[in-house]
Amino acid sequence: MNISITGNLGSGKSSVAKILQKKGYEIFSTGKVFRELAMEKGVSVEEFNRQVNEAASRGDRSVDKMIDDTTTRISEERDNVVFDSRLAWHFAVKSFKVFVITDINESSRRVFHDSVRANSESYASQEACKKALINRQKLETVRYKEIYGIDYYDMSNYNLVIESTNASPEEIAQEILDKMKAYQNGTFDKLMELNPSSIKAEAETDADCIMVDEKGGTFSLHAGKALLDTALRQNDKFVTVKIAKTQDGGEDSFMDFSKMV
Repeated sequence: MNISITGNLGSGKSSVAKILQKKGYEIFSTGKVFRELAMEKGVSVEEFNRQVNEAASRGDRSVDKMIDDTTTRISEERDNVVFDSRLAWHFAVKSFKVFVITDINESSRRVFHDSVRANSESYASQEACKKALINRQKLETVRYKEIYGIDYYDMSNYNLVIESTNASPEEIAQEILDKMKAYQNGTFDKLMELNPSSIKAEAETDADCIMVDEKGGTFSLHAGKALLDTALRQNDKFVTVKIAKTQDGGEDSFMDFSKMV
């Protein structure tokens, strides 16, 4: 089965894809294609994204169409491919759809210090990087809605939403493979997993599952205190959670968990 993996900028999804490659999967990365096109034009990825957005508004979808058509064709012709792509979940045929989330402060730290991206993206500070990432992700939201009529950051689009803030690429890759097997066996259709240490333990209520409240991409415990305590004590890297309620996170908010309540 093919895997389509996407996520927040700086979530580490490409590192996860490389681990999956070592486990026998072929990688198709549209992010690399996009960065190379930006470098060829001598502009930043953010600026190139803006230019593509403007071109699309004039009806020129040549860049998008090239990537979309290639994704669909490869997914139809091959098996055991990891699509490291923003929209592969929408275009790849019958893939296991994974979205990797991470705290915006952690993702901006990673991107700011990422030497691999240094040739195409540079920022004066980590805070400047954070603002650029938020802006780019908002631009993507607008572009994808205008062109495809889809909400990329609607978490209900994906089979597995998994957090990378406090987990290694190796741990995430193995968890994806384990959960894909469960998905293929019909155990679940949609699942969300967080790092236990990322959940703010603000509630004392117990429950038969861990329930969280979401605001601006951060999570606080709604119920399931004993289960969370056990996971923390065991140093578990992932726990399955359910969203109890969501709140608007303000101008820094771009992910939508509302349909997962």
